[in-house]
Amino acid sequence: MLQSYYNERMESLALLILILIIVMISTGLAALLITFRKPKALSNVTVKPLQRISTIFLATISLVIGIQFATQVDSTGGRVIGGFGITAALLAFYRVLRK
Repeated sequence: MLQSYYNERMESLALLILILIIVMISTGLAALLITFRKPKALSNVTVKPLQRISTIFLATISLVIGIQFATQVDSTGGRVIGGFGITAALLAFYRVLRK
């Protein structure tokens, strides 16, 4: 009985970690993809600030989750996965703030 309860909790934890990894990688990649989008001349006034705000928001989510993975996990795999999120977020921040 106790072993079954323990296995269910570990499966839930693995599912939670999987969801966090998916969110981290998808928000980092979305932030990067938004920075590569070129707004048209007529919509430049309204789209560009929204593009910057959404990029900063998505990159912040990816950066926070990536830092959590890189610092809280004791394995090399966790640090590498966290590094992907941190790298994507920092590249997005660089592309947004250099303009």
